Amino acid sequence: MVRMSRFLVILAVVYLLFSSLAWAERTDGGYYTLVDENGQIITMTARHLDPGDAYIAADNKRYEVVSIEGDEVLVRYTETVQLPEIDLDAFRTQVGQGTPGNGAVVGIYHTHNAESYVPTSGTESRDDGNGDILQVGKALADEMEKLGFKVIWSDNSHLPHDGQAYNRSRRTAMDMLQENPVTLIDVHRDATPPEVYETNIEGEPATKVRIVVGRQNQNREANLEYAKRLKAVADQEFPGIIEGIFDAKGNYNQDLGPRMILLEFGAHTNYMEHAQQAAEFFAKVIPAAVGVQPGQAQQTEQQMNQSAGRSVYWVLGIAAAVVVGYLIINKQGLSSITGFFKKEAGLGNTGDYDNDQEKS
Repeated sequence: MVRMSRFLVILAVVYLLFSSLAWAERTDGGYYTLVDENGQIITMTARHLDPGDAYIAADNKRYEVVSIEGDEVLVRYTETVQLPEIDLDAFRTQVGQGTPGNGAVVGIYHTHNAESYVPTSGTESRDDGNGDILQVGKALADEMEKLGFKVIWSDNSHLPHDGQAYNRSRRTAMDMLQENPVTLIDVHRDATPPEVYETNIEGEPATKVRIVVGRQNQNREANLEYAKRLKAVADQEFPGIIEGIFDAKGNYNQDLGPRMILLEFGAHTNYMEHAQQAAEFFAKVIPAAVGVQPGQAQQTEQQMNQSAGRSVYWVLGIAAAVVVGYLIINKQGLSSITGFFKKEAGLGNTGDYDNDQEKS
């Protein structure tokens, strides 16, 4: 049993190491420009993209990535997405005289806690990990507490800012899951020219918000639906605040639950204060998008627990596929690696494995 457990852990680690490569953002100061077949610029982002990734723009037009050449990403229009219909008046009636949060728990954390805003602090990243982005997350947390949520806000450091940062922040997310949150929010900023995110909401300068969903996990459909609900509410409450929704390659720890979301508040070229203003506005979007009502916290707890359980099997299954694929492609050393797995799982003659190792 001990060997089998160790074997499963090895598979999970292998998967996470391979999949983390898809989670990286550009760190060379550049960004990608998404252009359609007619040469029209759709948006810009520093997020690495792959063919098959999709983007739902502010006007709800969905574009799919076709190819990438240098800094230009060619996309093609596929459809206009119908967002969920959310009756905000009915929601407010259900809330009545109470607070929208109804005491439900929300978790907020920062995978890239060093991210900063150049116009405010003079740097795009803080070496000590105490980036401006923490203040944006705190603004979101403070406003949500005013709305009646119980907010768990973490300023844990997950440095360095590399492909493994999401593996480190996963521990933070899993700790938060112990509090049975209705949603977990990973707060980031992008890296584009300032005009991509500059906006004005209710007479106040603010940044736009980009929603990111990872398409490589078993909760992808649920989290994408949640993203659409967030946009549907935001479009009614604060038109123009949503830059768009990426349905992109990666996991972003969203396999842990059905309402795990990544939000980008502006870019490094915007002011932190404008991103904080956007966070205060966006906090008012979340209650109706989550649909918090009396008694729903218990239901959400069950959903989160079920998703966390499924994620273990999902990760192990993908990890096994990765290992098999690796072995097929790399035939050299196949017998010794296979022998190693047999030994760890207690499935074969360990002496044969030792002999193979001595011969190699």
